[in-house]
Amino acid sequence: MNLTKRKIKKLAKLNLIPIMDAVFIFIFFLLMSAQFLEIREISSDAPSVAEVEVEKMKKEPLNLMLEISDKTIKVKTGFDANLKKTFTSLEGEFNLDAIQAYIVSLKSQYIEEETVVLKPDTTVAYEKIVQIMDTVRSIKYGKTPVVGKNTKGETIQTNVLFDKIVFDAVI
Repeated sequence: MNLTKRKIKKLAKLNLIPIMDAVFIFIFFLLMSAQFLEIREISSDAPSVAEVEVEKMKKEPLNLMLEISDKTIKVKTGFDANLKKTFTSLEGEFNLDAIQAYIVSLKSQYIEEETVVLKPDTTVAYEKIVQIMDTVRSIKYGKTPVVGKNTKGETIQTNVLFDKIVFDAVI
């Protein structure tokens, strides 16, 4: 009987070259059709909630907050958010030099503070918010730095104002 002799078929080798060519061309067209965008980011911290015992603190913290609307910027400080100063816009533009001068005076009193809370209105343009952020973040190049005394009584000189920016909940 011929049953014991079986023919063993050899498996054919797959030709992967056409598939690899197609994948290479597909990747090339994907890369050529992609849009390359330059994305910029301004870092901001999320709001945090913490319990602070007021009795232990010798000096009330600054707790600086800026409420921004199209026509006014209200500067509030303290735990109760007491209104300290209001800046109004002239023809849709704020006097950023006056705002920075006031922020510098606050920084000289609270030299160790680094945080500012921004509470913009939903109608305020993004560009205005960025301008205000730049104004409260650092002193313009060429202007005199802020000088103040820290809690240890040491004199500190800095060009950085309030570089930790936190956004209040905007709905």
